Formats: sequence, structure tokens, C-alpha cells
Amino acid sequence: LLEMSTVIGQREPITITLVGGGNSTHCLAPLIASAGANYRCNILTRKPSAWSSEVEVVNEDLGWMPVTSIKSKPDKITADPAEVIPGSDIIWFAGVPIHHNPSLLQLIKPHLNPNRHCFIGSICCYGGFEWVVRRELGVGNYSCFGTNLIPWCCGTKEYGRVGVVFGAKRLLRIVTSQGKDRLNLKAALYPVLRQPLTDTHFLASTLWPNNSSLHPPILYGLFKDWDGTSSFDKGTLPVFIYKELTPASAEAVCQMDEELVSIVLALRKVFPDDPFLRHDFSMKSCVLENYEDQVLDPSTTATCVATNLAFAQHKIPYTDLGGGKVVPTLKHKFFETDLPFGLVTFKDIATMLGLATPLIDAMILWNQRLIDKEFVTGEVGGVKVDGKDVDECVVPSRYGLKLEDILS
Repeated sequence: LLEMSTVIGQREPITITLVGGGNSTHCLAPLIASAGANYRCNILTRKPSAWSSEVEVVNEDLGWMPVTSIKSKPDKITADPAEVIPGSDIIWFAGVPIHHNPSLLQLIKPHLNPNRHCFIGSICCYGGFEWVVRRELGVGNYSCFGTNLIPWCCGTKEYGRVGVVFGAKRLLRIVTSQGKDRLNLKAALYPVLRQPLTDTHFLASTLWPNNSSLHPPILYGLFKDWDGTSSFDKGTLPVFIYKELTPASAEAVCQMDEELVSIVLALRKVFPDDPFLRHDFSMKSCVLENYEDQVLDPSTTATCVATNLAFAQHKIPYTDLGGGKVVPTLKHKFFETDLPFGLVTFKDIATMLGLATPLIDAMILWNQRLIDKEFVTGEVGGVKVDGKDVDECVVPSRYGLKLEDILS
């Protein structure tokens, strides 16, 4: 890729197609399109008519990049995968909740060019992305990749026109099979991302502190006793999910952190020579690694989350019932993605290792009740990953993987 494609003596730019139209697409598209003549940017979205020919990303993190705005024009914006997928070098799922990955993979599958190698990746590579890709696509002329975390805390100011970066990570891990990056993808991505890049693999990325380590425990701390229907007085609830962290939510975040780290520690015994499982997977360490100069109080795990300026703009989604009454919005990635592509995955790996995870058990049972799913059965301390809806989840044991196989 770094040498560009060779077509009968002609050098072609790297063509990157973004799949999805959410926050990260609004940020990535200008970065790709402005990365130089060696890059082309396409956007595959359900709503191409809502997009402007010029897309802007506003940058509020001058410590990352000393410019306040980048504007550029993507090469093509379309709803038709046949127009962009066959000629893509990099197909990057961005701006869509990861529980849509299976259906999006099926969308692009008929249009993959068997004679052209491509990279297929995710902007936020948790939830066993490589396992999902290989299940949906089978054998093909592609390689899987991702960023282990979304490169920035970001948002959309005006749909189809303007995105915003609140804070960029100071180190970004590029996820490849076994963490080896055999084709040197990092060199092709650096001019786009403009962040220090290093390696990791898909198992480490799946377990790295991420959305599933934060959203469920914070919301559980707030709403664990909610019956799923009763309304709340709007003024009694926090607006911002991180910077208004309550004591109950902070306690749950810390317990979740301990349970996830216990899974990693147990995996180190299974894979003693794996370098990527040797990193510090604690929430505090990971937040400081990414945002140290943006964390106002680094003293504890809870303060690292609550005082991180990059996290400060993210809100809890509520549905307004009128008369000052609201309920949490259940049809949202906080409830629909972090459970089947996070907590259930963690539980399955913990079961393989013979580990108890009482909080993860409790959060799964609570969340699945709220969204009317059955991913697990049993009670806290005896949860089994065998519910009637379990195949909607990323469950490595149901993909035929044994403990010794999950790195490969």
C-alpha cells in the first residue's frame, strides 16, 4: 500500500472507503481527503443526499494538531457498494455501532474484488472484530485490521457537513492478526491519523478498556433498580455520562475494571510469551496513556474518568416524555451494543478461564431484561452463556474456538 498499487506501469493512490455516516466518519473523511495526493476517500452511507460535497472537521485539541479546522472534498459519496467497494484498498467501518458489523459485512461481501487485496477494518476494534469478519466473509483476499480505540473523542456538529474532535488520543494501537502488521499498514495510516501508532492484536483489543468497560457500569450504577418503564424527573438525573460520575457509578466502574483485569491476568498464564497481554489493562492506566495532559485529576480511576476533558461533552441519552419526565433511551448503543459485543464476550472468555465475574453477571442480567433479550441464563455466580438470543452476541466458544485458539 505504501508503494501504491501498480497497474501496468501506473501508480495509483490508496483508496479508502468509509462505511457508515456517524461521528467518526465526519472526522476521518477530511483527514483522509487532506492527507495528500496519495489518498482517495469514499463514503458509503445510507443517506448520501444529506452529505455536502465538502466535509469539515473542527479540532478543539490543539495539543494534538495545531489547526482548528480541516476542510476537504471526499471523492465519492454513495449508497451503492458496487460503486466503491471493488476498487477499495482499505474498507473502514466508521461511525456505526459495532452490532451492525455483521450486516455491513454481508452488504459489502458480493462486491469484494477477489483479484484485489484489501484491508477490512473497524474504527473501534473491540467485540472480537476479526472473529466476526471471518465468520461472515469466510476465506478471501483480505486482511483484518482496526484501531483498538476510536482515535478521538468526537461528535457531529452538522450532519453530513461538520464533525468535531474534542480530544485525540496520544497513542493509538493498530490491531492486526497476532499484532504483527506484516504488510506495514501503520505506515499507510499514519498520514491520515497523525498520531503515534503501535501494534496490538484482536484479543488484546477486545479486552482493552473501552465502551463496554465504561457505559454499562456507569448506567448500572444509575439505573440498576429501574423497572424499565417508570419515568424520572429530568432535573434529578445527570446529563453528562462521564463528568457527572456518581459514587455508585464510580464504584461499579472500579469493580468492572478489577474483573476485566482479572481476565487478562489469567490469560497471561495461558499465553506467557504474548507481549500484548503484558500491558497494563487497568482503566486508570489506559485513560492516562491516551489523555494524560487532558485529565485534571489523575489520582484515582474515577477521577481520571470524571475529569478527562476529552470525555466532558458526552451525554446520557434520554427520551423526553413531556412534563419534565424522562426515561433512559434503550434503543441506543449504550444498551444495544455494549452488552452483546462486550459484556457477553467477556463472560464467555471468563467462563473458559474458570473465573467468577459477579458484576459482569449482574450487568448482563439487568441489561438483557431492559432490552427484552436472553443472552444468558442463570443467576449471578451461575450465569451460562446459552440464552435463546445468544447468537446475536460475539461468543468465541460458539465460533468453535477453544481457549488455546483465541489468539489465532
